[in-house]
Amino acid sequence: MDYVQQIAGGLTDQQFKMNPNQSVRARNYFQPIINIPAAILDANISARTRLQITSNGLFGERNSVQFINPPNIPDTINTSLGSYNPRQVDRDYYAGFTTEARILHSYYVGKFNNIISGGVRYFYELTKRKQKGLGTTGSDFDLTLTKDYGTDLRLTTDNFAAFAENIIQITPAFSIIPGVRYEVIKTNLTGLINSRTTSTSYRGDRNFPLFGAGVQYQLTSAMQLYGNISQAYRPYLYSNVTPADRLDTIDPFLKDSKGYDVDLGYRGHYGNMLQFDLDVFYLYYGSKIGLVSQVDATGRSYLVTTNIGNSVAKGVEAFAELSLPKLFNPVVNTYDVRVFTSLSYDNARYVSGAITKSGRNVNISGNRVENTPRWINKSGVELRYKKIFTNFQYSFTSESFNDAFNTFSSSDGVIGLIPANHVWDWNLNWQISKQFHVSASVNNFTNEKYFNRRITMYPGPGILPADGRTFAISLGAQI
Repeated sequence: MDYVQQIAGGLTDQQFKMNPNQSVRARNYFQPIINIPAAILDANISARTRLQITSNGLFGERNSVQFINPPNIPDTINTSLGSYNPRQVDRDYYAGFTTEARILHSYYVGKFNNIISGGVRYFYELTKRKQKGLGTTGSDFDLTLTKDYGTDLRLTTDNFAAFAENIIQITPAFSIIPGVRYEVIKTNLTGLINSRTTSTSYRGDRNFPLFGAGVQYQLTSAMQLYGNISQAYRPYLYSNVTPADRLDTIDPFLKDSKGYDVDLGYRGHYGNMLQFDLDVFYLYYGSKIGLVSQVDATGRSYLVTTNIGNSVAKGVEAFAELSLPKLFNPVVNTYDVRVFTSLSYDNARYVSGAITKSGRNVNISGNRVENTPRWINKSGVELRYKKIFTNFQYSFTSESFNDAFNTFSSSDGVIGLIPANHVWDWNLNWQISKQFHVSASVNNFTNEKYFNRRITMYPGPGILPADGRTFAISLGAQI
């Protein structure tokens, strides 16, 4: 992958209401250069044992040149300079390698067939991150510097992991699936920040096990009860251990975010007429990372990157698909009309925690977790006649907030409510012959004006409008 894209930037709420298709940035560009060579070995060692080894490299760059300011600050001629303001140049250079080996083996215990799988994984990556370089005042894609990068970092990660999972058949109807994964993460950071005035370094070695287990009970040949519980983790990022300025500090006892999730479900089908899946879940997200304010012995205020709190998400996920013709004639197969729905309810809230706001720490217990809508629904109808398939789908996403304070709006559009949206899509596929097919689609054919992201960095900051009505037609051939 290698291309240059002119990026539109974000909008304020007022700009979005006036014209969601507008752009207030014309001098912003983004360039990814990504190469991922890979090799896969897939071998059947025996009738019961299969080995797969996958190795891939990652070599590339991520470059951007932008006038980075909120969308309510226009990118216009600076009268004191007699030109546009200089843009910011950011460049990343990547070199990495991953290899993973998995083995799967089936075996009998008595008359029951069990399956065990396991493997190992090694990952290494080097990132050279150069940010906040002062670029030109031009309008084209130009990575030339007029002043050196303010941030110059070298980041390395080594990751080792071993994992195993076993499907154990207890009875013909009941099975359990225990699993374990052991992670070793070694990170190292060195470099300069704050306009190259401050050196920074960090080294972290972490290792921990993660456990999980699942159960399945076959009520009938077509109905099944299931449940799962598993531990999860989210390691803190380089940005979490790199102070934004010299007034920021890092908690020396900063921990990875950890948690667990539990789900119970019931799924099945009635012939080819109906299939369904109903699942309830509980997810605990502990030690989330953020900023809190502190005061030292001299009365000076400063910000600390630390673990700010915990959240819990509880909800339901459900799916159902019904064939209307098969309600009346189970053997009909020349045509079909299917109605379907996929619905999820997610009540995600903070159960403890505090974040700094305007120089003071604010309790966020009870607030909704950011970027987590309560309701997501996709419903529609599918029509199939011989070799023609068409699909109409309605999607609904309820409102959410993009910050833990649940802020409704901001003057620059970066923080605020993400309104609910309703979107209709249509797809068609016609298999003309064994060799040729035609596909067509119209996405958002009601031309809904909506957005589902407010961001602070690339390619914003501000509101990123979703696409309006778009269509595509394609011809496929298999020879």
